[in-house]
Amino acid sequence: MTNLASKTLRLYKDSFSGMPREIWELAILTFINKVGTMVIPFLTVYLNTELKFSLQDAGFLVGGFGFGSFFGTFLGGKLVDKIGYRPIIMAGLGLSGIFLILLQFATGFYEFLALIFLAAFFGESIRPSVSAIVGEFVPKSQTGRAIALLRLAINLGFAAAPAIGGFVVMTLSYAWLFWIDGISCILAAVYFLIASASWKARHQGRANENANLEAETAVSMWRNTKFLLYLLATFILAFCFVQWFYSVPVFIKSEWGYDEQYIGMLMAMNGLLITFVEMPLVHGFERSGRIVISLRVGLIMIGISFLPFLLTKALWLCFLAMFFLTVGEILFLPFNNSQALIMAPAKRRGEYMAGYSMTWSLTHILGPTLGLGFVELFGFDWYWVALAVLVGIAFLFNVISREMPQPAPAPQ
Repeated sequence: MTNLASKTLRLYKDSFSGMPREIWELAILTFINKVGTMVIPFLTVYLNTELKFSLQDAGFLVGGFGFGSFFGTFLGGKLVDKIGYRPIIMAGLGLSGIFLILLQFATGFYEFLALIFLAAFFGESIRPSVSAIVGEFVPKSQTGRAIALLRLAINLGFAAAPAIGGFVVMTLSYAWLFWIDGISCILAAVYFLIASASWKARHQGRANENANLEAETAVSMWRNTKFLLYLLATFILAFCFVQWFYSVPVFIKSEWGYDEQYIGMLMAMNGLLITFVEMPLVHGFERSGRIVISLRVGLIMIGISFLPFLLTKALWLCFLAMFFLTVGEILFLPFNNSQALIMAPAKRRGEYMAGYSMTWSLTHILGPTLGLGFVELFGFDWYWVALAVLVGIAFLFNVISREMPQPAPAPQ
């Protein structure tokens, strides 16, 4: 037992070793930003129960976040190679914070749609820049751990945020959620301004190490069939995954009668498990060369996570479903995310990472609208079955894309 504990502690310690200082500072930035994400899990519930929009209208309004995210990541990807990541991240976080604060004052359909679009446009425009930072400061062989560290920061903030959010809603009001989320974005921008001031000088010392990457022949994302199929598999899985933030909370409250406090507890459970388990687990799979096994088991677990909702109402089933989702997320998402960065040529990193980010953004456009629209037509039971089937399709496409050969280099 002592030997096992020693090995576990060593694995945990090793998983955090060797990360560049820039990535640690980027993780702190991510934590400051995400600690205020308590708005997102409650947004559909807020629109449906407080502003009295129908489920379909609420889904369309939340879909506005996806539209903003989609176009924001597109522009962010285009700009990052031209003006650098620093101005994009500072402007994106600051402006997003302002629009999130203003969002609490919107009561009409179109004004809410416009503000959620702008908040997402600027907030999500930083995503290609964050990926570009990982690509610049971390070797491709270590991108899995680097992304897992950033996910740790996200989930560390996200573990506390929904629980606090549920408490704030029950004791204060929804307005406080928008204030906290907006202020956290502005504080994140201020932190990044200070922390990144010395990044360029430190990075120059590493430039020669990656000089060979700049000489590689870059294939356009649109001509890379392997990457496009990978994006399709990612989109299908992501569509199902985001239902845990849009459709599942509505089901838990409206169908099973558990309020925001329990929804917050479920989200907190997800974040805490990822906080304590993901880094060493990812490091273990990466070191043992069992990344493919991790990806496939993770997909299966995510598909299973929707099935407990087909059973008779019980609170423990909510936590069981969240356990399946969390294990699947830990095993699948870090390696799937790192794959995009690994496949991206250095000279087209902005293009590839914008494509990856836009794939997730598209799920925020279609996820709430199609998901809640399907529920109104066919009910929740058929919806859970459909989501499990879709994850199975994502599994198939993922397997096929990994077995495809790399595309031929573009002509010089």
